[in-house]
Amino acid sequence: MAGGAQDNDDEITGINVTPLVDVVLVLLIIFMVTANFIVR
Repeated sequence: MAGGAQDNDDEITGINVTPLVDVVLVLLIIFMVTANFIVR
């Protein structure tokens, strides 16, 4: 059972990496736009 649990964890981790990257990129874009307005 331990082997099966480890495999499931690996699959879940692989699935969750992509949305995490998308969120980080969106936050980076929001930060850049906000900084641009602050400078002006």
